[in-house]
Amino acid sequence: MSRLIEFEGLSNTRDLGGMLAVDGRRIREGLLYRSEQLFFATEGDRAKLDTLGIGKVFDFRSALERDEKPDPDIAGAENAHLPIIEDVRTGITRGDAGNERMIEVVMSGKADIAFVDQHMQGMYTEFVTEPFAHGQYARFVDEALAEAEQGKAVLWHCTAGKDRAGFATVIVLEALGVPRDDIVADYLQTNECLAGSIDNIMAMLAERLPSMSTVDVMRHFFLADESYLRAAYDAIDDRFGSVDAFLEQALRIDAAKREKMQTLYLE
Repeated sequence: MSRLIEFEGLSNTRDLGGMLAVDGRRIREGLLYRSEQLFFATEGDRAKLDTLGIGKVFDFRSALERDEKPDPDIAGAENAHLPIIEDVRTGITRGDAGNERMIEVVMSGKADIAFVDQHMQGMYTEFVTEPFAHGQYARFVDEALAEAEQGKAVLWHCTAGKDRAGFATVIVLEALGVPRDDIVADYLQTNECLAGSIDNIMAMLAERLPSMSTVDVMRHFFLADESYLRAAYDAIDDRFGSVDAFLEQALRIDAAKREKMQTLYLE
């Protein structure tokens, strides 16, 4: 799986380097980084990020999320804002509004884990079906390749590094030929990385929630669940017939671009 990089204020920043493709090659280290938001990076963390050779940071959050918790500057890196969920009004996305409504229902004690799962599965389905998301993920891949051609690394993130950034990671790993089981395992590794942070959030929320069962439901919202990823793969099969067809038709990753990605990122 991807390798966790130790930081003081960041708990889910990982290097995909070392993951094995089906043809026996491995992803090169120091080129592909997945992360959560960088706002909580300490001064020491920022100095460490400066050493990673990052040419571009891709921020998949909404404008509202960016404004509330902006990324710090990283030496030599451009910051590219690529919101995955389309804005419906200034600063607010459908994702923001949907998550806010979902959280309100959960905090009222009127929801169960199945309610959270349905909401999250719907979000992952939209990653596959929404043309806006297609365009943003396609741009991410193209711009990441441009950085790789110059020998530069890229880092991508959303808020927790779980959903929007998690699906971006799925795209990269599928294009590089990493086995599906390893892709799922790497996705679920997010829960280990975020465990401490989630515990802290739940401790803060416990006094505001009506019952311990509500705490359990709220905790589930912060987890990576295999059913979410399965919903995305099911949508790919239903809409496109295969992952290869999804990559080519929705994201413009044809055989030539895949070969280019594999040449640049595998060894």
